[in-house]
Amino acid sequence: MDRVIWYLRGYWIVEIMGATPGWILNRLTEKRIPFWDVTWLDPFTLRISIFPKDLTAVRQAAEAAMCEVRDASIMGAKHALRGIFHRPVLIIMLAVAVLTVLVTPQFLLFYEVSGNETVPETLILRTLEDLGVGVGMYGPNIRPKWIKDHVLNLLPQLQWITVTQNGCIAEVVVRERPETPQTLERRGFANVVATRSGMITEQSIYAGQAVKKTGDLVLAGEMLVSGLVDLEQRYAVTYAQAEIFARTWRSSEIVIPEIYNVKAYSGQTQKCIWLELGKRRIKIFGNSGILTMNCDKMISRRILTLPGDLQLPAAVLIETYAPYETDEARLDSDRAAEQLTDYAVNAALADMQAGQILGHNAFLSLDGGAYHLKSVLECHEMIAETVEAKWNEEDLNDDGTHSQRGTVGADH
Repeated sequence: MDRVIWYLRGYWIVEIMGATPGWILNRLTEKRIPFWDVTWLDPFTLRISIFPKDLTAVRQAAEAAMCEVRDASIMGAKHALRGIFHRPVLIIMLAVAVLTVLVTPQFLLFYEVSGNETVPETLILRTLEDLGVGVGMYGPNIRPKWIKDHVLNLLPQLQWITVTQNGCIAEVVVRERPETPQTLERRGFANVVATRSGMITEQSIYAGQAVKKTGDLVLAGEMLVSGLVDLEQRYAVTYAQAEIFARTWRSSEIVIPEIYNVKAYSGQTQKCIWLELGKRRIKIFGNSGILTMNCDKMISRRILTLPGDLQLPAAVLIETYAPYETDEARLDSDRAAEQLTDYAVNAALADMQAGQILGHNAFLSLDGGAYHLKSVLECHEMIAETVEAKWNEEDLNDDGTHSQRGTVGADH
């Protein structure tokens, strides 16, 4: 405790050299001058610590004893603070550090999103930024209820959201809206018709009355299942539903040019480096005024982060420009056949509701500087489609003496 008091008051460390330096200690004791940390450096030299106000008395005692006082150095808090005041840069840095500690936690610099599974984090943060909740926002101005009402209006896939402040970190907690299972529409009147012509191979009727059977040939648009169900004495109206697969044939002709342009890169690249601070970009190096049609541009974005994976509102963007010239190339027949066949198969699969391709017959020809591929795809696919229809009241009051007409009340 005494040393703390000595440090706060400040003290001097002096060396006394002479024939009888010990006599000085007796002299200081008689005059009740405090001293401590007495250290004998050799038989003729000792070191002591005293208060600054007693330095003159120590010098007088040393002169009376024919001794010399040297190497006096001041220690303590006052001396340390006096040294700091002679270093203005250090004072400025300390002030900035204190202001940073006191002011920075009042503003939001980092955002952490939790609770999202299917909604991208970037989409949530972009929506908040559009509403004014972004980097640099004053924390006490956060209005969680206002944010929730506006975000849920813009992102209907969210059920709940809140934003809380934890220092300079904003914690965004969301809850996604659960997906409700889609219920089948069973109200009203509808028929099932064929989307393509083909031969029926299998069918599963969930509602309605089938008017075709397995092995029948049907045309596109023809009724497969009727929404009028024969109940012997009358007809019942239902929303027909079914899964019907058929063997179909798809024919197409696809054209691709024999001569096409390719890029020939020169091997030289130019780069432009940007510093992105929030929504502002500052160019650091390079030329961004490259105005040419024959130039590819690639952008690499590196977000600056702190320990703990906290992303700063800053990033380094590297734009790379690769100039090229265009040359003509000739497409050979094998590659043309491969590309056109892949396109025909992928287009057919994309157009199907469900199914697969069983076989492929194709004929490739070169005419007028272009390859022509005429193909026929043999497929097994679902051709059933439910369409709403209308009926007449007299069709529902039949006495059952005549067979049901497949097209009664149909309105495609």
